[in-house]
Amino acid sequence: MEEQRPLIDWNIVNGLIELGEEDGKSFLKEVINIYISQYPELFSAMKKGFEQAQAKEMTLNAHSLKGASLNIGAIQLAEACREIEMKGRNNDFSGVDRLIEKVNNVYNLTIEEFQKFLS
Repeated sequence: MEEQRPLIDWNIVNGLIELGEEDGKSFLKEVINIYISQYPELFSAMKKGFEQAQAKEMTLNAHSLKGASLNIGAIQLAEACREIEMKGRNNDFSGVDRLIEKVNNVYNLTIEEFQKFLS
């Protein structure tokens, strides 16, 4: 069985905290809030690309969401987005519906973890 990657790469998170210097956790909270505000639009556009069989649209938004996820250390989320991105590049829509569901589920778990960490 494949080893499950952790939801969050805490090394990246600690790097963001260090970037914020004395106000590290506040800086991290701000970065996470920006991510949370961008997620619905990117997710929705990626899903719409899938539903309309527009590989380019799906790929572009999966790529953007992957990058944003990597920036905050959400590595499981980034990996699921990468899988969708690769399927889009290959014009392969098989199983993308399950991957989109996985992205949303992992997103919810990831944000829950960040909220616990930041509270």
